[in-house]
Amino acid sequence: MSPPRLPVTVVGGYLGAGKTTLVNHVLRSSEERIAVIVNDFGEISIDEDLIVAADSDKLTLANGCICCTLADGFAAALMQIRSAGTLPQRLLIEASGVADPAQIAAYGHTPGLRLDAVVVMADAEQVRRQANDRWVADTVRMQLAAADLLVVNKIDLLEDADKADELCDWLAGLAADATVVRASRAAVPIDVLLGPRSASDAANARERPAREGAAAPGWHAVEDLFESQTVVLDAPVPMPVIEALLASLSDAVARLKGLVQAAPAAGASDTTAREAADATAYLIEAVGKRTSMTPHATDPTQPPSRWAISLIARKGALPPDWLAARLHPDC
Repeated sequence: MSPPRLPVTVVGGYLGAGKTTLVNHVLRSSEERIAVIVNDFGEISIDEDLIVAADSDKLTLANGCICCTLADGFAAALMQIRSAGTLPQRLLIEASGVADPAQIAAYGHTPGLRLDAVVVMADAEQVRRQANDRWVADTVRMQLAAADLLVVNKIDLLEDADKADELCDWLAGLAADATVVRASRAAVPIDVLLGPRSASDAANARERPAREGAAAPGWHAVEDLFESQTVVLDAPVPMPVIEALLASLSDAVARLKGLVQAAPAAGASDTTAREAADATAYLIEAVGKRTSMTPHATDPTQPPSRWAISLIARKGALPPDWLAARLHPDC
């Protein structure tokens, strides 16, 4: 089986929406080694205290990340990244303020890469005016429509909560496939931006007893606006159950990520040793309306001891056992 493809996150949005602030937030907050590709270093300001070395087209960052420009094209930037030493765990592409993020996202479908999400920033104070401006409306609306995750930034600058609610409802109509989240100074929880931690990390984050062949739910706060659920799986999950879970996700779910064994069995309770051996490992992910199931390479001689699925949702929007109930519909 081929090695896992590098996840690609695209950051777009109109001029002044907060893309640079978001990129710096990601570089400071993520535990992943990230490669950032930007149009030009003059258009984005990486925080100086993160930079340990620089040349004309590349910045080496103190946290093990790297930043390259598109000066000679996307292929050349990728070559710089691959020749920089330790390979990154994620590729972050910052689009220019007038670019179409959907076109940039096409890079995520090139060999060796996998599009994770298109994150679009919107200035809470300016976006409505921009979206109705005769000169820039088409560009702004095109950017909003491309979003999987729409970050309504500078929300603290609005006068009251009712105006914030009305704005977010209006934006949801322009970005029908997106999850809409609010932020000040681009401070979005990293799990919402990039997805929950890996399934193995989620499974080990909180040890809990579980009966054999069952799942144990976990629940903890990500921040005031979000909550997470984690289900640790001790048996393969029937493929129809996985498909039904992905189809049932509402706009309350900002992110879902998991590593599962998809069994051909009709029900988890009937899973046999033979069926477990035949199960295929998948990385499943969801952001906005985008869902994916990617075959995941595993070492058959040393199978993972724990499998898990995690989601991030708006606080109070889902019952605490929502995820567990869908993974075990017969319980």
